[in-house]
Amino acid sequence: MTDVYVVKGADPAEIAYEAIDKVFREDSSALSVLLKVNTGFKGPAASGLCTHPEAVRGLIRFFKERGTKKVYVGDSSIVGTDSIEALKSAGIWDVCREEGVECLNLDDSGMAEREIPAPVMVERLKLSKLTFEVDRVVSVPVMKTHMYAGATLSIKNMKGCLYQRDKTRLHRIFKPLPENARGKCLDYGIMDLAKICYADYALVDGFVAMEGFGPSGGSRVDLGLVVASQSPAAADLVCLRLMGMEPGDALHIDLVRENKGLKFEDIRVFPADYRKWGRRFVRAGEQDLRLSFSNFRVVDRGACSACHAAVLQFFRYHHGDFPDRKLITLACGRDLQDEDLRNGGEIVLVGNCAARFRERFPFCKGCPPVPSQIARTIAGGRTFDD
Repeated sequence: MTDVYVVKGADPAEIAYEAIDKVFREDSSALSVLLKVNTGFKGPAASGLCTHPEAVRGLIRFFKERGTKKVYVGDSSIVGTDSIEALKSAGIWDVCREEGVECLNLDDSGMAEREIPAPVMVERLKLSKLTFEVDRVVSVPVMKTHMYAGATLSIKNMKGCLYQRDKTRLHRIFKPLPENARGKCLDYGIMDLAKICYADYALVDGFVAMEGFGPSGGSRVDLGLVVASQSPAAADLVCLRLMGMEPGDALHIDLVRENKGLKFEDIRVFPADYRKWGRRFVRAGEQDLRLSFSNFRVVDRGACSACHAAVLQFFRYHHGDFPDRKLITLACGRDLQDEDLRNGGEIVLVGNCAARFRERFPFCKGCPPVPSQIARTIAGGRTFDD
């Protein structure tokens, strides 16, 4: 059986300590441990954006009290965000200084390139070297909905181990999906990543979670709990239940579960009535941002919710970047026709499904595309293939 523990309480440090104590049974005196937190974005501490600093404190104290040889705490933020500043803003840097452990930008440890066994979407990935140098990795994400992946939990949190600009690769795959595919390119890309970068333990911080337009623009949810397991896939599946979601709502988790040979019936959760502490999270596609911009037009012909979310996120953060442009049409979806691309001012194709028109118009690749890359394509007026 694969055990998962849900621990609820008023003090995030105490419940994180209690939860990891239930799943980590090894003698760690000769081990180095990386607590891979989630500080992909710079923002206020304890807001649901990044891992709660007091949950990190509880984990640090657990490993220190057991005489662990070396404890590291780190992450590598999204491209364009200073990782150290994000760790400081989240309150994690100060906690590490107070507790006497090393806190770092994972990219500063150097790069290690790894081949993916039986690859589906990517054959090789560049990762932060420390990921492979430590003896144990604990994935410590925030429980959040995600505009592309449905939810971001302990499996997807390991995407922060990708080195520098390789973080965008899984969002910018331009490759046909497998026959009878159940998800998007990103879902299969995360599955490929998990073949080489899969944590030894998961401690999901749901003390302050996020719903709606996650991973950065959603609303806080005060659940006051954490979820721990020696199986990240099992922990993530339990988190989905707490969020009122099904495995099909975050398909990368179910793909990794299958790839790791984990069966639903083999997951045992303590306490058995843990669902009483959960509630239905608002999904990214359900959040009404009430956006309206006179110099933009969107043509959607069969686009999926991931492209919808990417376009919404682009508008949220980049609509003001082009005040002098008269009319820009963002065209997405596998059912686009020639007539959709006429009389639309500047045309920019968004997402892999629109690629068949790339010889005629600037094209932003990705399944789903990255909002900052949509902005880059508009600004440059051309396709970027890097």
